[in-house]
Formats: sequence, C-alpha cells, structure tokens
Amino acid sequence: MTLNQFYTDFMQDIYSEAEIGSKFNEPVFVEKVCDYLVEQAVIEDYTLCSYKKDSLGLKLDAWNQNVESGILTLIVSHYKDRLETLTTSLCSQLAKRAQRFFEKSLDSNFYKSMEETDLAYPLVRDICLKSANISDVKVIIITNGEISKSIKAFGSNTIQGYPFSFDIWDIERIHRIDSSTTGKETIEIDFESEFGEKLPCLKAFSESDKYRSYLLVLPGSLLSQLYDKYTERLLEQNVRTFLQFKGKVNKGMRNTIVSEPNMFFAFNNGLTATAEEITTDEKHGSTFISKLKNLQIVNGGQTTASIYNTLKKEKADLSQVFIQVKLTIVPPEFVENIVPKISEFANTQNKVNAADFFSNRPFHWRFEELSRRIWAPSSEGSLQETHWFYERARGQYMTAKTKLTKAGQDSFEKLNPKKQMITKTDLAKFHNSWEKMPHIVSLGAQKNFGRFADLIIEQWNKDENQFNELFFKESIAKAILFKKLDKQIMKQVWYGGYKANIVTYTIAKFRRVLDEKRKCLDLQTIWKSQVLHDDLLINLLNIAEKVNEVIKTTPSHVTNISEWCKKGECWDNVIQAHVTLLPSVEASLIDLNEFKNQHKDAAMLQTIDNGIEAQRYVFEKSSKYWKEISNWNNKSYILSHKEKGILDIAATIPAKIPTEKQCLSLLAIERKAIEEGFYMEMVECV
Repeated sequence: MTLNQFYTDFMQDIYSEAEIGSKFNEPVFVEKVCDYLVEQAVIEDYTLCSYKKDSLGLKLDAWNQNVESGILTLIVSHYKDRLETLTTSLCSQLAKRAQRFFEKSLDSNFYKSMEETDLAYPLVRDICLKSANISDVKVIIITNGEISKSIKAFGSNTIQGYPFSFDIWDIERIHRIDSSTTGKETIEIDFESEFGEKLPCLKAFSESDKYRSYLLVLPGSLLSQLYDKYTERLLEQNVRTFLQFKGKVNKGMRNTIVSEPNMFFAFNNGLTATAEEITTDEKHGSTFISKLKNLQIVNGGQTTASIYNTLKKEKADLSQVFIQVKLTIVPPEFVENIVPKISEFANTQNKVNAADFFSNRPFHWRFEELSRRIWAPSSEGSLQETHWFYERARGQYMTAKTKLTKAGQDSFEKLNPKKQMITKTDLAKFHNSWEKMPHIVSLGAQKNFGRFADLIIEQWNKDENQFNELFFKESIAKAILFKKLDKQIMKQVWYGGYKANIVTYTIAKFRRVLDEKRKCLDLQTIWKSQVLHDDLLINLLNIAEKVNEVIKTTPSHVTNISEWCKKGECWDNVIQAHVTLLPSVEASLIDLNEFKNQHKDAAMLQTIDNGIEAQRYVFEKSSKYWKEISNWNNKSYILSHKEKGILDIAATIPAKIPTEKQCLSLLAIERKAIEEGFYMEMVECV
C-alpha cells in the first residue's frame, strides 16, 4: 500500500469517528495516535487535555508521567485535513509550544489562573508543585503530515535545569510500521557509532547449532542509555506486561546501586536477551558485538528499569555497575515460537505468575481460531458476511494481507475489515469493562491486560469449555457496544473530557444495574444484528451523563480526575449513583436462567469441538512425531504404561486410528513430555 493510499484510509477512519469537518477531527486523531504509541511501547499511558492558547504560543494535546523514572512526556499535535510536509521551522515551532507550556507551568500564577475543570489543570498544578519529581521531559510531536526529508534528527536541550528530548511521529513513520510484517518499529543498534564502543563477548555455541548464543557483560551506563533511547520497546511483551502490572523499582537493587555498586554484578542474576540478527568482529582472538537488530530483554525487565530509574531519580553513579547477559540470536521466522519459551524458562527462577506468559496461552490460540472460522452476520444494508480478526500476535493482520496479490488484498479487506480487527488489549478492555472493573481498565492497557490474564487463566483452569463459540460471539457483542458508545460520547453537549474513563464506567454501571435486576443483556441479538439499537444507545448515553457528573465530583484533596478514576473509591461512588433503564430496554432483557442455559449448551458443544480439534491436531503431527516421543520415553521412563499404550497407537497412524478420547489423552501426554524435557531435545524439529 502506498503512502497516499494509507493516508486516505487513515483519514477515513478519523472521519468516520468524528464526522467530516467536525471540531472533533483533531481530538480523534490525537487519541488514535496516542493509542498507537501505547501499543508501540513508546508511552505507558496518556491523558488527553487539548490545551491551546495561540496568544501565548502554548499548545498541548496529551501527556503522561512515569512516576518511577520521573520522565514527563508532553504530546503536541499538528493536524490538517490534507497531506502536507512539515518543515524544520514548523517542527521547531511545535516543540517550542510544548516547551513554553512547561516553562509557564513552573509559575504558580499559571495554575491559579486556570479553571479547575480545565483538562490541563492537574498537569499544570503538578508541574508547579511537584517539579522536584520530574527528571526529564520528552516532547513528542504527532502529525498526519509527512516530515521533510531534510529533518534527520531533532536534538535535545535543557530548560531551567530540565533535560528536554524530542521525537516526531508522522504519517510516513506510522505507515512504515503498519506495512511491516511485525507491526512494530525495527530496533537497529550500532554500538560503535551510537555509544562509542563494541561489546566484548564469549561464543556459547557450536557451528552446527541452529541458534547462536553469547555471554557478555554490559556496563550499567550503557544499559541505561539503551533504555533511555528505546524505552519499553526493548522489553519483550510478556516482560512488559509483568513490569507494568507488578513491577516497581526493586529496593534491594536500588540500595546496591547507590551504596555498593561494585557488588551489583555479584548480587544480580543478570539479563536474558534475544536478537534477530548480530554483527560481530574478531580481533586478536576475541569476539566483539558491533550491531544488533531487534534486541529484546526477555528476563531482567525489573533490573533494567531499576538501574535506569535509580540513575534518573537518584543521579546514581553507574560506572561500577555491570550486568551479565545471555544473548540468543533467533531468526525472525522462529521468533513467535522460540522467544516466548526462552522468556518463560528464563523466568522460572523468579516468582512470576502464569499471567505474565498469558500471551502464549491456549486461550489466545482458541480465540484466534474462532475469529478465523466464525462468520459475522452481514450488517444492515449489506449482504457480505465478515470476520472479526483477532490479532493474537502483533502484526498478524498486515502479515496475512501482504502475502496476497492486489486482488487478494482487496478481497481480504472486504472479508476482514480493518475496523473489525481487535487486539489482546482491546479484548481485555471490553471484557473487564463488562465485568465491572472500570477502575482497573482506567489503569491503562498493560495493567488492565495483566488483570484480564489473571481472570482468564483462573477461569480456563476451572473449565476451558466455557471459552467457546458463544463466548466469542458475546465478546464481539461487547466490542460493538464499547465501540459504538465510545464513538458517541465526544458528541454529547455535556462532554468535557475523560472519554475513556466515562465509557468503561458507563458499561460497568449498566452491567451493575442488570445484575441488581437479575437480568441479562441479550448479547446474541447484538451479535446477530452487528449493531447497537437506538434505545439501548440512548440509555447508555443517559447513564454516561450521570457517570460524567459522578467521576468529576471528587474528594477535596483530589485534583487529577484521570488518577481518581483508577481508584476503587471512584467506582464505589458510581455504584451508589441512581440511574434508570428505559422501558424498551428493560423489556428486551433476558432472564438469568435463560442466559445460564445458553452457556451450558455452548460448553457441551465445545466439549465435542475439543475432541474433533484434538483428532485433527494428532493427525497433523503425524506418526513420526509420536514415534519420537515414544523413543524419548524409552530412555526417560516418564510415561505410565497406559500412556505408553496410547502413544504406541498414535505412532502407527494410519494403520491404527486413536479414538477421540485417546487423542485428548495424547495432548496431555505431549504436554507432560515437553515439561520433562522432550521439547528441548526436539528444538530442531520445531
């Protein structure tokens, strides 16, 4: 897809959300790109503020502050309804608007002159009163234009003692990432040119090995520089989720860095990392790493963050801090299968919850399979059935599309509309909103995903059959409900910000009212029509107006509404608020027993599907695979006599055909064998 085609599609998405020519085009654009920056791990979360004072040369559209590192991110937008080129002078002007905003915020007269209802007020007040907590300021310029090719880099400077750095995300950069097979920006590190030194290392592989590993010692200052430049993009997805949900600066690490930096190497377990490509140089019999492509830290995220945050907050001297690193080179085609395993096995020494590896759990594989198999009914005015495309791994949608011819791509988009593509964090947001956890959803995408993982794993372990076709269809109904409400909130006359919080709280409150009445929303009706009926939408917007009022009625000591929405006390207040259902909506609700019967029947059907799926899996693996497990067991004696008998049947396919029940047993046998080491012996066969 060319840049112009991508731009047209990108803008159509914005117009469909905000309506062409409306005053909401830029706010919708800002939210869309900020969501993208969260997905790309550029920022953890964000708060919209849409502040503009032309007379003072001030502009700020969104912001985020990392409490641990003290880094304040200011996001300023440049939006036009046409594709234009941003010159160096224009980019400089945009950056100065954010800089002036920060400078003016240091003066107490600024926040005292503002209305407390102003969306930028909490930030301005915090900058003034808590400026000591700010270590660095990063300004990100976002634009639907294309930056001039003459702009190679945007330097850094210091303002009133605060280090400022700058970054630009334009439409061409977003297009380049979206067009890649991975769906993320490539990390290419040239150690000599960027950091002035190559890294000495030891080879830990033989020439016949499929995967090459290296051992090295990384200076703490260099690790900090890497993290400063690439931020959480360096952290493999599982590690990022763990760090977001559970992790704060480890006090033991902090004390060692500050008081006994020379002992950090001895005390710390080090890092486990992977990269897709490596360039090494040999000199006087020693090996040096000069370049790495797509470096990912798969174990040691807390170590990395602790070193970086201690440097930023404590101004610690890292000259005596060193970290041992085990680096494995995994070619791109094996990343999806191998890297999660390295991550999981490397973390077994730590107290890491199973939820931290949730991205690789069977739940996702099943939900993906359902999304590819189940056709969504055609919506009103269309005869075309479509899929809701679930991205189990980032970039799957684009990868599936780019493999096709031009005609094939057009057909793919018709059957899998981009607006019907949902990610893991989207699913978590829809699910947890419906499960009455708006304060958790308000924590941000990664932390909410961590809680979602805990819940799903617990439910899967109780009964995996509940995750079936009905679960998928109801999940999509929740997505339709969430997306439609989200689109309408900004257009309401009472709206004054905090859209994301209002949407999740409204859905949670609606569900709470249904529970109190012991009734259920007929999600199947939404699935069948693929739309939200007018009366239901009107009722939700009525509830949203009340929610908007309640979340803004904060205790006297609270000035930041976004932070307040993350508290359980805020949800308690919304629970107490009185709202009503329209008679037509109440009449459309279904009885709780009917709802339970639907789910019981769906679980029974999933039991049958599991047997069929198990048979398909066993046959796809082939008799050779099951014979290999049998040979492995002849040496290890791990399996029981009964398990070995079932395995012997599978090893003779197609001469003998295992039953459906035996196929389910074979899946358990395979898991047992892998846990006992069979997988490690079979890496070459993956």
